[in-house]
Amino acid sequence: MRSLILTLLLAAAASAQTHPNLTGTWKQDNSRSTIRPGSTIQYSNKIDHQDPKLTVTTILGANGDRKESTYSRDYTIGGKTSTSSDKEGDQFTNTVKWEGDSLVFETVEKEKTATLTSREVWTLSPDGKMLTKKIHRTGGRGGDSDQTFVLEKQ
Repeated sequence: MRSLILTLLLAAAASAQTHPNLTGTWKQDNSRSTIRPGSTIQYSNKIDHQDPKLTVTTILGANGDRKESTYSRDYTIGGKTSTSSDKEGDQFTNTVKWEGDSLVFETVEKEKTATLTSREVWTLSPDGKMLTKKIHRTGGRGGDSDQTFVLEKQ
């Protein structure tokens, strides 16, 4: 009986999916990302990933008259919905979950005059050196849009 239980436990452990760890500092490669032509914005993420907890600190570099800005968001991976708001009063509803080896962020942003939705899919390259973020947005003034951001591990 013990050997049967041990065999079942080992089989369950072997079939459990492990997900990539995204911890690190990631700098956007503008040449491989879909950004406005001529943009010189320097963008990076500092990610602390202790599954199921994820903290993403975004750093936008100084650009022209704009000073460097930094903000952080905490997420819990696993499909549970969380709600937050920003300093402008916009409400955000987020769901973060794994789909295979990709991390998927589904967000609904309620502004005063519009509701925006986005689906952001993060995929780590097999060598762990490149993080690709594909974002599909709907709603708002811009209608539907797709962007791809490629970030390199520092």
